[in-house]
This record gives sequence, structure tokens and C-alpha cells, in this order.
Amino acid sequence: MQAKLLKLLLLLFVVFNIGLGSFGLAETSEARYAEISMEMVKSGDYLHPTLLGIKHYHKPPLTYYITSLGYNIFGVNEYGARFFLGIALLLQIYLVYRIALLLYKDEKKAYASALIYTSLPIVLIASRNLTTDAFLATFILWSIYFWLQFKHLKKTGFLYGFFIVLGLAFLTKGPVGLIPSLFFIISWSFYKKENIKFTFHLFTGILLMFAISGSWFLAIILDDPKVWDYFIQEQIINRATNANQFHRTQPIWYYLAIIPALGLPWIIFIISFLLKKNKQLFQESVISRILIMTALSLLILFSLFSSKLILYILPIFSFIAILGGNLICRFSEKQLKWFSRIYYICYALLILGLIASQFINNIEVPFTSAFLLILLCIGGLLYFIKFSKIEATSKLLNIGFYFVLILLLVHTVVASNNASSINSFKDVAGFIQKVKGNDLNSVVIFDDLLPSANFYLDADIITVKSINYKTFRETQFEEYTEFKKNYIDINVPSELEKFKNEFKQKNLVFIETKKSPLNDSLSYLLETFTHKIEKDKWVIYY
Repeated sequence: MQAKLLKLLLLLFVVFNIGLGSFGLAETSEARYAEISMEMVKSGDYLHPTLLGIKHYHKPPLTYYITSLGYNIFGVNEYGARFFLGIALLLQIYLVYRIALLLYKDEKKAYASALIYTSLPIVLIASRNLTTDAFLATFILWSIYFWLQFKHLKKTGFLYGFFIVLGLAFLTKGPVGLIPSLFFIISWSFYKKENIKFTFHLFTGILLMFAISGSWFLAIILDDPKVWDYFIQEQIINRATNANQFHRTQPIWYYLAIIPALGLPWIIFIISFLLKKNKQLFQESVISRILIMTALSLLILFSLFSSKLILYILPIFSFIAILGGNLICRFSEKQLKWFSRIYYICYALLILGLIASQFINNIEVPFTSAFLLILLCIGGLLYFIKFSKIEATSKLLNIGFYFVLILLLVHTVVASNNASSINSFKDVAGFIQKVKGNDLNSVVIFDDLLPSANFYLDADIITVKSINYKTFRETQFEEYTEFKKNYIDINVPSELEKFKNEFKQKNLVFIETKKSPLNDSLSYLLETFTHKIEKDKWVIYY
């Protein structure tokens, strides 16, 4: 089974990399992480992350380091930024397999767990967006694997591996990176009725974890002591209790509402089975109780946190997938056929969507690409319905895996041809570069923060703050005023005059959004430009 899984992972990696660098950076977290990593590579300063030249301490630096490595190997481009997301995806799938094998001692269940995890939409979303979440999920699974190996083999090397990887998880996202692994261990100890024995190796392992976790934080705080209060109050307490400050607040039921969509269709299969066999499953399987308790505990905790983003709950789905790997072996023949039909409906909907894309003005999908993708869908359907002779469980898993491959290709085609649909600035930057060429000196961006503008354009990027919360920058850690060359707050009178003077420059490009244009009292400044172009949600003056 392991050899079979490795072959599928190789196929997945090949498909994952097709066109990986063809679509632009999304102006969400992805653009920020890509830009910060690029600035690290260019400056050589790997201690102080900067975003558009201003120190940015929102997250520990490990994701930046990994992305920087991608740049050093493949160059500063989208492919270099995303390459290690594919490696993280493969590691996650393989670790799910290994963890399930340790839990169930059954290769078929472990293999099923891995393919179920591969088929979850949230896993694909995380693997296609440069954030901390894919790397964090990898370290969480890795730590659990080491811990289970230690429990099984009693070798202290695995215990130290567990603490080392936990330290890396902390360096990826801070204290929250430790929670899923600790919740799993607590659930394990509770249901297995095992006490955690305090030993010399446990003590030294904890010290090792603290040393790794605190290494960067200690270096930063020694360099600037006031960063300590910032980390504790702003990045830990406020993110958990006051998400309004970060504009990430959601109702307490938010995750409960979106989990079904993020786990389709497997979440439906698993829940429908649990509703019928819940009591029996709890009585028969301690492992199932551990997995369910861990997932539910994490869901409750993350729901209580004020700050909520979709990918925060990615670690929950590894436990769901491992549970599903056990349950699928209990599905009846009738259930397996019905679940396969649900996947057939998904294929049919995808085909209809590709056909519809040829008639929708706002979506551009090249005819040749749509035609080939439709052929792949139809070919897969015909094979699984008419020609596949494998048993029902394997067929369902293969249907899901093949659907993932098609979705990756569809995403590549759609994202690379519809920059606005993924909120990418790439096409706008390309247009500016085309019309200005080597004459471009400065780009003034009014009331919006566009990290990828600096990524794509060889020019001075000047961010102008008016009322948009996104343009607020934390400048309290800047020792000098050099950053003010590229950051103007027009709410400050002296800064307003500086803003007006920018329009006296030659070869200047001014960008504003349609929703947040330049104030009427300042609109006369735009008379210096001879061209005005609307592109996607932006208005460009040059």
C-alpha cells in the first residue's frame, strides 16, 4: 500500500506543479508572505521581517525562511513562492498515512485515510495559497507521528523529534501551533487512561522545544525590548479576544457553518455514517473516541477565538480524515455506491461549469483548455462507471483522488486567465510595465496596501493612507524616518503637503480603487496625468 501511495503522490506532485507559477499572487495573505520573503532575500536580513520597508512582526519567520529558500532555488517568482507548499502537501498526506498506520495497524485504513485527506477541499485551498497554515499543518502531523512512534517503540529519539517539530510549529505561527498536538495527547491520555510520566528526557525535550520556539523571539526582544509587549498584547491576546482590531471577527458559529463545505463530500459521508453508528463506534473503538474528541475540542476552541479565518481549522481535518479511513471500511456496498454517485454528480457539475464558462463574460477560460478538461472529466467518469473492476471502496477513493487532480488543473487554468477572480494585481502591474517601460519611477497607491506591487514592479511603491484600515502600518519599531519616503499619511498636515509634491515628479503612476477614490478636494492633482484607465477594481493614471 505504501508503494502505491507513493506513486499517487508522485502523480499528484507533477499535476500540482503544472502551471504553478502561471497565476499571480493573491492580494490576501499570499502577497504579504511573498513580498516579505522577497525583501528578506534582497536585504539579507533574516532577523527583521519587513513589508514594503517597514518592520512586520505579525508572525514568526519560519514561513518566510521556507519561501526565501524557494526563491534562492527557483528565483523570485510565483513558482518559487509556492513550490514548498507542494512539498508540504505531500508530507501531510504521507504523515496522515503513517499516523493512521500506527493507530489502526491496518495498511488499507491508513491508505484510505491518506486519500480522504487528499480529497478535502480545505487541503487544496491551503496548498494553493502561501500562508503559514500548510506548513503549520505539516509540523503538527509530524509531531503527532513522532509522539506515536515514541509511544510504540519507546525510543527517546522520537521524543526529541516530537519536541523539535513542536518548536518549529511555534516558529511558524506562535503558541497556537502547539494546541492541536497537545489536544491529541490529552485526548489520548484520557481515553487510554495513561498518565504522563515526568522523566529526564521529557524535561530536556521541553527545554529543547523552548529553545527552538524562543530563539527568534529572544533575538528580536534583545534587539528591541518593546517588542515583548507587542507580541503578548497585540499578537496573542488581541488576536484571540479582539479580532475587530484585525478585521477578522466572525460569529461563534462561523466554523460550524463552513466545515461541511470545506470537507465536501467526505464530511457528508462520515457524518451520515456516524449518525447511524455513533454509539456502536464509541463502544468499539478507543481510537475513534480520541480522534472525535480532539477534533471537537479544537473546533470549540477555535470557535471561541475572536479571530477567525478559514484555514485556521485546517488541522482539524487531518483527524477527520484518519477517522474516515476507519469508517470507510465499514461502509456497506449500498453506501459505497451512493457515495460514488455523489462524486459523479460533482464531476457533472464541474463539466457544466466548464461549458458555462464559455458563455459567461466575466470568466475567461480558453476553449482548448475547457475542452481538454471536459474530456478528462468524461474519460474519468466512463472509466469508473463502465470499465473499472476494482472493489467499491478502492473505487470511491480513486474517484476522489482523480477529482482532485482535475480540480488542480481547473484552478490553474481559471486563476491564470482571471487575475481579478483571485484578487491578483499581476495583470495591472503588467499593464503598467507595458505602457511605462523603463520610464517608470514611482507608483503611488492611494488608500490601499498592495504588497505585490513591489513584487511585480521595478519602481518606488508609495502607499498613501487615508481611511482604509489596510493602510495602517505599525511604525513604532522603526529607528529612522527613511520609511516615510514610501509611506504617507495624508491625515497629517505635513504629510499631506508631501503627498501633493509627489505629483510634481516625472514618470509617476497613480493608482486608486473604484470604491475609494481620491478625495474631491484633492482631485485637481489628477489633472497632471494624460491617461486614465480602469482595470478590474483599480483606476490607473499616468
